[in-house]
Amino acid sequence: MPDWLALYYKEQVELTHGEGRHVWDSEGRRYLDFFGGILTTMTAHALPEVTKAVSEQAGRILHTSTLYLDRPMIELAERVAQLSGIPDARVFFTTSGTEANDTALLLATAYRRSNQILAMRNSYHGRSFSAVGITGNRSWSPTSLSPLQTLYVHGGIRTKGPFADLSDDAFIAACVADLRDLLGQTRGPVAALIAEPIQGVGGFTSPPDGLYAAFREVLQAEGILWISDEVQTGWGRTGEHFWGWQAHGENGPPDILTFAKGIGNGASIGGVVARADVMNCLDANSISTFGGSPVTMAAGLANLTYLLEHDLQGNARRVGGLLLERLRAVAAPLDLVTEVRGRGLMIGVELATAAAATAVLEASRERGLLIGKGGLAGDALRIAPPLTLTVAEAEEGAAILEQALHAAVNYG
Repeated sequence: MPDWLALYYKEQVELTHGEGRHVWDSEGRRYLDFFGGILTTMTAHALPEVTKAVSEQAGRILHTSTLYLDRPMIELAERVAQLSGIPDARVFFTTSGTEANDTALLLATAYRRSNQILAMRNSYHGRSFSAVGITGNRSWSPTSLSPLQTLYVHGGIRTKGPFADLSDDAFIAACVADLRDLLGQTRGPVAALIAEPIQGVGGFTSPPDGLYAAFREVLQAEGILWISDEVQTGWGRTGEHFWGWQAHGENGPPDILTFAKGIGNGASIGGVVARADVMNCLDANSISTFGGSPVTMAAGLANLTYLLEHDLQGNARRVGGLLLERLRAVAAPLDLVTEVRGRGLMIGVELATAAAATAVLEASRERGLLIGKGGLAGDALRIAPPLTLTVAEAEEGAAILEQALHAAVNYG
């Protein structure tokens, strides 16, 4: 394995099986999972409905490629198109969020005949060559070389940067003015703005509600497309909305929406939704060998059905709200914690230093809790349990985090 492969923990953990919101390692130790394989185990580990669908489909046929139609792909595409909010939508399935964002960039640049892309500072959109080229987080961008010309916009982080001390309305106005100024200095058309409604790897940071609606007004006047990267924010995880863009939805849905992670509950599914004229703009053949696989599509259909029938968005809102308030109460007396933020079951806890975040990560694992880490400086904890999390499990996780934070005080 390469030296640059990022691994958690001083002593690496091999996870062998899971059930519900818990996983077990190769030594038989059980953990409460508050990260879900980077927000991917969206409903639960070993969810019977998903494992049954995968098993039954695997018994029929494993693979065909998009050269042929398969019923689960068509059915899932129809449901995703309807849920997206994009009129006359078309759906293309990929195997990951990175590939989905690659496809969105291909569509936008072909549609607009431009390789100029607007991206947010502190952003992350994947690990491919083009996705790295629009990633505004130096910790995850190993090269400055890119097929794209990327221009970075203010606004992804509310509490840092030159506009941090402004009110929400003034913050949005300043970011819009910055966007207008940036566009006034570009030569030729800009293809698109790509943005995560809540920045994932960036530490679950977000702008005030309405920022992207205000950006959208400026973009539409110039014919610039808006790509909403919903790889981490989609499917009701934020509780208040099914998609992250809906917190900024005054000017309608995005032109292009990308998704992945949670829809497959661990199966490798990514995809792009776009208006028909944008999706159909390519004038060459294209396929995906593994995108739209019968097995992964069966998993996605079963998982999405379970999520909707059990109102997991509502559970994320209710239990996530309780967990957020509990963590804010835990953090209040600790100088080590600089901010607790988030929506639904997507919560970030920013610490004073990266060393403190690493210490809390380790201390949590020792006490039976798995969490994530992110932020521009690696100083933010990322908490994103499966959406079936119970109130009792939220309390248990918060109690462990409280112990871990106290254990790491010396690192502040």
